[in-house]
Amino acid sequence: MFVEAHERYSSATRDIDYIVSIVLSGAVVGIVSPLLKEQGGHTAHSLLARIGNLIAEPGESPTHEGVFRATYNAFKHAGDDRRKISPSSDLEIQTELKREAAHMLDAAKDDFRQIKVLPDVKNGLSQQFIGLLESDDGYA
Repeated sequence: MFVEAHERYSSATRDIDYIVSIVLSGAVVGIVSPLLKEQGGHTAHSLLARIGNLIAEPGESPTHEGVFRATYNAFKHAGDDRRKISPSSDLEIQTELKREAAHMLDAAKDDFRQIKVLPDVKNGLSQQFIGLLESDDGYA
């Protein structure tokens, strides 16, 4: 999924390419982040939330790491029962798709780089995937 998200982002010619990149790299984050947390690591989004909380004004609501996945989540869901937002009034998204795709790709890459992977599992990964992970190039 990460390789396809990268390919769609890198060769994007339409908004849908960035949307696909966001959804695929967001799915990678959704798989990798729990593994990283299980191993005692900290995800890119959890670190951003911590920084946000450190610089927040007294009395501000704490920043939750999910805020950094708002666009990704908006492509998956309509409406929010907790915030009493009906699905029919939650059908527009205002965002810079290329920027959001870049941030989601960077988060997926950063999180996956931290995971401890067994050698036999790593040997089964594609060279293209390993090359992307080892690259110092960021997306944003």
